[in-house]
Amino acid sequence: DDDLEAADLEKLKILNDSGDKTAATLTLIGYKGGTLDSQINQDRAMVITPYHVGKENDDPAGRRNHHDKKRNSSSSQLLGVFDGHARLGEQVSQYAVQELPNVLAKKLDNIEPKDDPQQVKKAIIDTFIEIDRTCPAEVSGGCTASVVLQRGSKLYVANAGDSRSFLVVYRSSTESVEIIYISREDKPHLADERARVEKSGGQVFLPPLGTSRVLYTDPDSGLQSGLAMSRSIGDWEVGRFGVIPDPIVEVIDVDQVVDNLLSRDCQIPEEDEAMNAACFVSSDDIHIFAVSATDGLIDFASPEVISQAVAFSLYHKDGPHLLSALEQLIYLSASGWEKAKQGRYRDDIAV
Repeated sequence: DDDLEAADLEKLKILNDSGDKTAATLTLIGYKGGTLDSQINQDRAMVITPYHVGKENDDPAGRRNHHDKKRNSSSSQLLGVFDGHARLGEQVSQYAVQELPNVLAKKLDNIEPKDDPQQVKKAIIDTFIEIDRTCPAEVSGGCTASVVLQRGSKLYVANAGDSRSFLVVYRSSTESVEIIYISREDKPHLADERARVEKSGGQVFLPPLGTSRVLYTDPDSGLQSGLAMSRSIGDWEVGRFGVIPDPIVEVIDVDQVVDNLLSRDCQIPEEDEAMNAACFVSSDDIHIFAVSATDGLIDFASPEVISQAVAFSLYHKDGPHLLSALEQLIYLSASGWEKAKQGRYRDDIAV
């Protein structure tokens, strides 16, 4: 049957585009009331590996190629999630996931010196600001942006909003995971965020239960509304009250992380100094990976649980395919939403 064969081929294409054994994305549409066919998934996710910049490739955006196995310390990779919110938030998140890689690639290609960490940080911040300025947020739409860029041995974690990215160390010898960095959730109640909002004339609502919000008048409905974050892409109406697109960017040196772990493992008490030669810890024992996820996943699947599941998939010989591991995590979180909201609400999920 030609129609069945075409449908199967389309499914295989979608599966292939979603990822391979070492890099993948997956998303699940939520439920926010109304009919099932009226639901809109506002979450987006991306993995670009290798991620080429300028003369590194004819295509500056570095289109995803699952069959290119040149993933070494000198290559670049880019991953991230964008959680849309408010009416037409899906248009903002779609714009961000499509355009951010291109805009960032152009800015990275123009910096001097090429891989100066401060210049790379500035390029990332400028990219977020440009995406915010040019995105289709004419009414009230917006999205979070949580991104991890690898350039050589440096990892740049950039976050605006309440999605999160984290870096994880997996040790083969002990099958243990350790989160070495996790981006913060940019919430209005945080001291620095609240000060900026109030200085701009905004008001932060602090409920006895639930999340803090920046109050504003929705231009669509004319009603007072609240944004549950203090940084985002889009959200222009609330932007005049101190909600900014500028991400917090952290730089992590992978080589330094490995050296520190090896040094920590080989610390021998003075009385056992003669045993120093017996410290045979190898850098091959240390694996580092990154995860970006929207709050729809993290609200019911902790970063620790996510890290364990991803590590088991990536590094254990009996582990599931990475897409299967992400699917299991999404179902775990969806089940949490189901129990907490009795089926009345489930946030979109992306990882």
